[in-house]
Amino acid sequence: MLKAGCGWRRPQASGRSALIRSLLAGNVAFSLFGKKPEAPAKPAAKKPAAAAPPRPAPPRPAPVRPAAEPRPAPEKDGRDLDFTAPGTIAPQEEEAPGQIELQEHSANLHPVVEEAAILFANSQDEAALAALEGAVDAGPLGKEAGQVWAMLFDLYQFLGHHDQFEKRALEYSVKYEKSPPAWVEPATQALGPALSTGGTAFIAFAGKLDATAEKSVRQMERIIGANPVARIDFGRLQAIDAAGAEMLLQAMRAARKLRCELVLNGAGRLADLLKAGIETGRRDNEMHWLLQLELFQHMAQQEAFEEWAVEYAVTFEVSPPSWETLPKKPKQASVPAAEPAPEPVETDTFRLSGEMFSAGSDAFRKLTEHAAGRRQVLIDCRALKRMDFVSTGLFLNTLTNLQMNGCSATLREPNHLLHALFGVLGIDQVARIEPRKF
Repeated sequence: MLKAGCGWRRPQASGRSALIRSLLAGNVAFSLFGKKPEAPAKPAAKKPAAAAPPRPAPPRPAPVRPAAEPRPAPEKDGRDLDFTAPGTIAPQEEEAPGQIELQEHSANLHPVVEEAAILFANSQDEAALAALEGAVDAGPLGKEAGQVWAMLFDLYQFLGHHDQFEKRALEYSVKYEKSPPAWVEPATQALGPALSTGGTAFIAFAGKLDATAEKSVRQMERIIGANPVARIDFGRLQAIDAAGAEMLLQAMRAARKLRCELVLNGAGRLADLLKAGIETGRRDNEMHWLLQLELFQHMAQQEAFEEWAVEYAVTFEVSPPSWETLPKKPKQASVPAAEPAPEPVETDTFRLSGEMFSAGSDAFRKLTEHAAGRRQVLIDCRALKRMDFVSTGLFLNTLTNLQMNGCSATLREPNHLLHALFGVLGIDQVARIEPRKF
C-alpha cells in the first residue's frame, strides 16, 4: 500500500506505459489524498442507557466541521496519487519548475524491438537473436516488420553468422518480394586515432574492483577475444580485493596469450593500489603480487618485473616467474590498390566506433569539447557496433547538455540495434537520427 509522503516513481520501459494507461483509464485507483465521498452524518453523542424511552430532545445544531479535514502540507518530494479525481493531472504548463516531463520514448516500439535492443546492449547476444528469430517466425509483424528484420540482419552480421544471414535473406525476398540487404565482409579495422575517442575496444573500471565487477571483466574478455588492440582505463579505480585481482589477472593473461595488445590508461593508479596491499615477507594477497607482475609484462617494464619477481619468490618461497618477451607485431601492410579509398573526414564530424562499455566517458568528454562553439555537430555512428546501458545513458546526458547549450546533434547511420536502443532511452528526443538504409 502506498503511503502519504512517498514520491511518485516513474515506472520503467514498456511497463510504465501500461501502468499509466491503466491509471488514466480509471482501471487502477489510488484515493489516498484526494477528496473522499461524503459519509453519512454521525450521531452527535452516544445515547445514555435508560429504562424508559428518552424524551425527544430539542434539535441541536450540528457541529461545524470543514468538508475535508485539513491536512499538513505535503513533503517537497510528495505527490498526490489520486489519479481518479478530476484535475489531479495538471496541464504541462502548470507543473512545478524542475519537474521532468513524462515522455513515452518507447511507446511506439514493437515489444520485441525493445527487448532485443536491451538484450544486445547487455551483451546477451544469443538471447537477442532468439527473440528476433522467434518474432519473424511467429507470423505477421505489421508495420514494424522492416525494423525487426533489419535488426536481425544486423545481428547476424555482427555475430558473423553468414549462412543464417543468406538463408534469411532468401526467406525475406520470397516473403516480402523485396531485395534483402547484402552481406558485408568485415574490413580490417584500423586502430590508432580511433582509440583516442575511447570508442574502439574500450572499457573503464571505477570504484572497487571486486566480485561485483565480474560483468565488466567478462566484457573485457570479449573485447580481447575480438580485437587486436584493447584500451583499458584504471584512472578512476579506488580499490581492488583478492577476487577482483584474480579475475583481472586471468583476463590480462588471456590477452597476452591471444597476442592482444592492451593500451593501459591509469596503469600507475592500478600499480599503486596493488603495492599498497602487499609487503615483502608477508604471505598474503598473492593475487595482488601476481597481478602486479602481469601488469609489468603488459607495460613492457622488464627491470621492474624482475625486481618484484625476486621479492615474490622470497616471500612465497617459490621460483621467481620468468619474463616473457612478446614477439614484435608485424608492420601493417599498406592498403591494397583494389580497396576503395576511405571517405574524407568532415571537419565538423565526430566519430564513434567499436564497442563502448562502462560509460566510455573519454569519448563523451571529447564530444563536448568538439561541440564547443558550434551550433551543429554531426556524430558518425557507422562504425559504432554497440553501447551498453551505462554508456548510452551518458550519451543521452551529453546530447541533452548540447541541446540545452544551443547545439543540435545529428547521429549518422547507427546500426538498427543501436537505433532501437536510442529509441528506448529517448535519444531520438534530443538528437536527430539519420537511419541506416535497409
